[in-house]
Amino acid sequence: MSSSDAHGKKSPIHIEDAEELKAMGVGTDDNLENQRSAAMRILDKRIVRKYDIWVLPLVWVLFILSYLDRGNIGNAKTAGAQTDLGLSSSQWSWVLLSFYITYTCLEWLVLCWKVFPAHIYVTGLCLGWGLVAILTGVVHNLGGLVACRVVLAVFEAGFGAGVPYYLSLAYKRRELGFRLSILLGSSPVANCISGAMAYGITQIKSPLEPWRLIFLIEGAPTIAMAPVVWFLLMDSPSTAQFLTEEERTYAVERMETRDTTRKSALSKEQLTAGLTDYKNYCHACLHFCCNYSFAGLSNFLPTIVHNMGYNSIDAQGLTAPPYLGAFITSILVAWLSDQYGSRGYLLAVSATVATIGYALLATQTGTGVRYFAIWMASCGIFPALAINMTWMLNNNAGDTKKGVGMSLLSIIGQCSSFVASVVFPNADAPYFIRGCAIGCGLSGLIVPVGLVLHFAYTAENKRKDRQYGEQRAGNEAQVDVSSSGDKHRDFRLMT
Repeated sequence: MSSSDAHGKKSPIHIEDAEELKAMGVGTDDNLENQRSAAMRILDKRIVRKYDIWVLPLVWVLFILSYLDRGNIGNAKTAGAQTDLGLSSSQWSWVLLSFYITYTCLEWLVLCWKVFPAHIYVTGLCLGWGLVAILTGVVHNLGGLVACRVVLAVFEAGFGAGVPYYLSLAYKRRELGFRLSILLGSSPVANCISGAMAYGITQIKSPLEPWRLIFLIEGAPTIAMAPVVWFLLMDSPSTAQFLTEEERTYAVERMETRDTTRKSALSKEQLTAGLTDYKNYCHACLHFCCNYSFAGLSNFLPTIVHNMGYNSIDAQGLTAPPYLGAFITSILVAWLSDQYGSRGYLLAVSATVATIGYALLATQTGTGVRYFAIWMASCGIFPALAINMTWMLNNNAGDTKKGVGMSLLSIIGQCSSFVASVVFPNADAPYFIRGCAIGCGLSGLIVPVGLVLHFAYTAENKRKDRQYGEQRAGNEAQVDVSSSGDKHRDFRLMT
């Protein structure tokens, strides 16, 4: 079985696919074109299955380790880091801000994924942030802790925003949402694991303080993953060692869009288009709203639960279930979004759930109601964040333009982390009304903005249909976006 080559020449169907064709209801008496179409679907599924086995699990584990090493600062605080180091609430806020300021300023490093081979680039990042995460466990003052958080941000900024961009080069638009939800869902899973690990680590009898053990133990797996990344992470679909030569060819051809610009260089035209496209700024604003909760929950959820009347050890454990629920919800919502091609409506529904959760946190004092509200906030905001990021990547055509869009989304979106770092001071305990009220407002803002984008994209698609007619080759047609990008007459926006 083979696809058409780059010049449109068709090769014969291989006999080993006969049983699969028969299972699909395609017999030997069908015409050659029907057999070829069925063969392409088999090859398509085979490639996606290999991506799901060789690529997705590896980057998922790396994403978990990334969030584990940046988010365990919240568990360390609950385990006594702030008290042992003698830091005030304002000084602790600067510990958090030092990471987010550095991370935000370096989000443009997502473009390095297009320039450098992924297996080399990511291996270096793993070694860097793993080592810094471990060294955080031996600091003795504010300066040392801030220095470690700054260097950690340097390495993680080059990784975090780049992985969704990396996956968008391999998966089709209708395949990407589900995979990105699994990837971004690693954040609540990491927080779940972090909470469970912190619960266990804080009970270890050791001459070292429990918060130091958290950093020392949780940083080690990242360094251990570096050689795995070096040998197993693919650089691109066209060079993936786990694909056959035929599969590598079709892996490029099967994508809805084709970008013929040099893989190791940036396109100036796409760079300009990405910086001037209103869509990227709208999605960046949506990410700003989502990321407030993303950062706030990671850093302060153990503290919020602790102030509900639980001791520090139980508080660590009680943060895990809502995060697990958020992971499952993210996957379910993304699956529905991919199946029905609907991004805007599901984004609005998810944000509504989060808004209600934050409203309850800001107004209710009962322990049961507040813990349920944490579930609502978590299970609403994490799916919204994943859908928004997927939506942005779906509607940016061209590798460089996707990279620019991802950079803008990350840089602008990360700015809300600054806000989240300072609006949950200990003085606002036990209800943290200010921080929860801001979360309610930002989550609520996602709803109208998401719906406006949905209708704007729908109107743009209808305009192209009127001007150029319906898409001539259907949804599977490959559109060359090298020069015209998403303004191409055959490119349609996902709504």
